[in-house]
Amino acid sequence: MPDNPVVEGVDVDQDPQRRTRRRNAMAAVVGSVLEWYDFFLFSTSAALVFNKIYFSGESEFVATLASFATFAVGFAARPVGGLILAHFGDRWGRKPVLMVTLLMMGFGTLAIGVLPTYEQIGVWAPALLVACRILQGLGVGAELGGAYVWTTESAKPGNRGLYASLPGAGEFLGVVCASGSMAVVASLPEEQFLSWGWRLPYLASVLVVIGGVVLRYVSEESESFQDAVAEGRTEKAPLVKAVRHHGRRILLMIGAGCATAIASYSIQGYLPAYATQELGLPSNVAVIAITVASAVSILGVPLCGWLCDRIGRRPLMIAGGLAIAVFAGPFWLLVGTKSTPLIVMAVVLGFAVMLNSMIFGPAGSFFSELLPTEVRYTGLVLAREATAVLFSGTAPFIATLLVHAGGGSPWLLAGYMALSGIVTAVSVLLLPETAPRAVRRKALRSGAGDGSAPAGNEYTEV
Repeated sequence: MPDNPVVEGVDVDQDPQRRTRRRNAMAAVVGSVLEWYDFFLFSTSAALVFNKIYFSGESEFVATLASFATFAVGFAARPVGGLILAHFGDRWGRKPVLMVTLLMMGFGTLAIGVLPTYEQIGVWAPALLVACRILQGLGVGAELGGAYVWTTESAKPGNRGLYASLPGAGEFLGVVCASGSMAVVASLPEEQFLSWGWRLPYLASVLVVIGGVVLRYVSEESESFQDAVAEGRTEKAPLVKAVRHHGRRILLMIGAGCATAIASYSIQGYLPAYATQELGLPSNVAVIAITVASAVSILGVPLCGWLCDRIGRRPLMIAGGLAIAVFAGPFWLLVGTKSTPLIVMAVVLGFAVMLNSMIFGPAGSFFSELLPTEVRYTGLVLAREATAVLFSGTAPFIATLLVHAGGGSPWLLAGYMALSGIVTAVSVLLLPETAPRAVRRKALRSGAGDGSAPAGNEYTEV
């Protein structure tokens, strides 16, 4: 590489685009806050509220399954919205699409907060709940993938891991806000909580939407996309090219996200129901544990994003996958003690450190760098949303079935979580390193005197 590298035509040493980079990163983070604020509210509500007020005519087990099935519907909608919006993101730009995703998520969440219950309008209540969930899913499908692409393309090569991890940190800030607000309203008497208390966090989301729309309006398109347009490198059918030319990488990216889909959603989606129904704990114990772990993740995700710029993306992600594979059994042992401090420790170690920080933290830059600009948004969304449909949305549902099949024991679920960690580690091992510093070190060790990227890493320059 040249001594004074140029990123998309900008002199890195002078870096006149610093303000743009920071503004784009802030705009991406706000959308990510809303994304997981929305989705964590829904997953917690599915465990604690919806099975009682929207599926109240069924047994507790069937109502819980129906509630989690509604949760999964949002994940089924994600690839549809994600691929449609990502298509336009690769054709027209990242910024306008990310404005649309924010508005779709915000409206869906706000509408849930004012929905009537089953007792008030009968079967229309769960039907409208599903419709709102679908709208959320359509918007979410293109949100984080777009934020990854936007921040990666806006960053300098040596800081891409850090910048692309910021939307991930924003997601956990959303979890903290959602779980904190849900913990407060869940402490109300049950009658008040189920009648109006649970609605307050949904209505409060309008504040995040307004702030996000303003930030994204004043932000700028990434220079990578602008250069692709100027050079005529945009694709009329980015999905076709992504699958045809980069199908193997996309399949491995799906495998690489397996642990942060299955293990993460088994914890944040199913643990509240397990703690209350199987262990008889208060409804806010699991919520508190996830809130603390998410607060740790706000720092851990960008820390690992910064670290992966220095040591590489693959070492952290492989280590995280193997760690959760080993820790899945001890995790449920700690939860089974019914001790709140031990449950918090288990969730912090498994959810915050192993899954969120070590795997999720480097994933944004890693996945973005694996694909070229003209199909980056579509290819990344395809991988991420395929993972969501196959593993994330079904995780609480499958967790419920596995624990039920085990007679209330979580060991079948622990095995499922461990397997997901192994799949992640193997998938990442089969992908090339993309961190520019690690690639250059590998090239120098292999005898390439100019430190240029070896074959298989042709997209690391973004």
